[in-house]
Amino acid sequence: MRTIAISVQNTLLSDAIVMCLKERAELRVQRLLPQQMPDAVGICRTIQARVLLMEVTRIPPFTLPERLAIAAAIQAALPSCRIALLCDERADADLAEQIKTAKQFGKIDAFFYASVSAQYLAAMLDTL
Repeated sequence: MRTIAISVQNTLLSDAIVMCLKERAELRVQRLLPQQMPDAVGICRTIQARVLLMEVTRIPPFTLPERLAIAAAIQAALPSCRIALLCDERADADLAEQIKTAKQFGKIDAFFYASVSAQYLAAMLDTL
């Protein structure tokens, strides 16, 4: 069984992602609350996370620099854990472009726009 850790501020979106992921019997989902993010490396190590999905917004602690710092720490400590970022490309096209650039420079493994369906997101996370 593979574990996917998620840190998504939007509760409605988070619930939809969790529901879709739980439909896949081979996946286990662990939500990370904002106050747990300083210990993301320890938590991901403990649960043996295969993927860490983090939403990116302009509001701390969900900003791109904060998320990239967590991604770097995870990649250093758990090289087998894939990092995926999620953003609302319609609400913030500039931020979406910055995330795309982070992928191009190898700072993350994947990115997704919030406009994709939860089923598509779940299927893609399953492939990482």
